[in-house]
Amino acid sequence: MIRGGGYGPWVCGFKLGDYVYLKQITPTTLDVITGCVILHVQEVLPFGILLLEGRDGQTWKNHVCNCVPCHLPNVNGQIDPSLVVIPIGLRCMLCGLFTGTTTMLVYDWCSRRWHMVCLTPPLD
Repeated sequence: MIRGGGYGPWVCGFKLGDYVYLKQITPTTLDVITGCVILHVQEVLPFGILLLEGRDGQTWKNHVCNCVPCHLPNVNGQIDPSLVVIPIGLRCMLCGLFTGTTTMLVYDWCSRRWHMVCLTPPLD
């Protein structure tokens, strides 16, 4: 407890594979507001930094003081393909056109992408 009567920050130790929420700015020291997005701890970096991944596959870094443990028993760690947002204006690696992003295959680990009809043999 701190001098003003409020509770001080409580740092939780996280490990690889844990699920967390990110804290949001709170109006008072007693309110704890968390986001509705569950994030997966990919790596614990030095100085309390966590490498986090969302269900959409995006990763970012945040400090452990900004994270709250998620204790939901039914968290599924698989990425939901419907949550992946493909930016507009992707260029096909074969034909070079920017059109047809709805029929484009995008590789998960890099930025390579191809129209399904440009592949040999073409995919339906």
